[in-house]
Amino acid sequence: MENIYKELFQRNLISDRQHRFLEAIRTNQIVSIYSELRLVLYLGIMLFTGGVGYFAWQNMGEIGHLTCMILLAAAIGVGFYFIGKFAKPYSNTQVTIPLVYFDYLLILVSLLIISLFAYVQVYFDLVELLINWTSFISAGILLFMAYRYDNSALLAMGIAALAAAVGISITPVDWTKGDWQITPDLYLTSMLLGALLLVVEHITYQKEIKKHFRFTYQNFGLLLFYVGGLASIFDGNNEWLYAVLLLVVAGILTYYTWEKKEFLFFLYSNLAAYIAFTYLFFRMIEFIGVDMIFLIYYFPLTCIGYVVFLISKKSHFAHD
Repeated sequence: MENIYKELFQRNLISDRQHRFLEAIRTNQIVSIYSELRLVLYLGIMLFTGGVGYFAWQNMGEIGHLTCMILLAAAIGVGFYFIGKFAKPYSNTQVTIPLVYFDYLLILVSLLIISLFAYVQVYFDLVELLINWTSFISAGILLFMAYRYDNSALLAMGIAALAAAVGISITPVDWTKGDWQITPDLYLTSMLLGALLLVVEHITYQKEIKKHFRFTYQNFGLLLFYVGGLASIFDGNNEWLYAVLLLVVAGILTYYTWEKKEFLFFLYSNLAAYIAFTYLFFRMIEFIGVDMIFLIYYFPLTCIGYVVFLISKKSHFAHD
């Protein structure tokens, strides 16, 4: 990379100003803090919404519940005014908004809507009535905002809320008693939800509906599927069945992600397949009754071998 900019400059493909600018970046004289600023802004939004709730709780006797709800509604209205002012019409393709802080405004308004929704539930004593629907409604709000205004962060929050909604419906929670009744179906639910997200990702990608949301769907889908499958192996019934299923699916996705040069998802699939294979291998050795002393070399050798493999094949993912 050192000589590329110089060579481009010597061929008159870039100007002297561009050459000096690129050299300053290469030598770290100019450093981007874009990611750090985004993190600070997201943290600021979370702190602001939390601070609003804490302020309302501390001063409830003076300002009253209805006043708090009206203020929240007013803040949401002001937020939607600016959103409507700068937003573009819905499109299946990626939409770029010129306003730098538009995404943060979207997240803030979405969180305020959910805060107002939760406030109304508590004030009007609707918690028990809507306990199984609260997360579904929150997920619906977040997913609508994500698609309408093209925001991947809201999509991730919506999927997380959907996962919570499915978990609550399968494992009912009695908030008044503090009881959490875990059922063996939770791991299967995680796998099914992960598979559903992957199917949605595939269909929307083929139909060219928000194709740039693909990474978010894949990331959540694979994590939910693999974590659910691995948990079923070590803390559930029919361990052999889940291990074989996980090994087959992870093996297929390993090949698919290798062909697509998707390193992160390739790594997910490798780790899931490795754990499933190791479980089956050890169980088979135990069943046969072979002396397991030689297995002390299994983990060092396989881990070293895998690291060597990744290093030797790093050029395969180099341009992705």
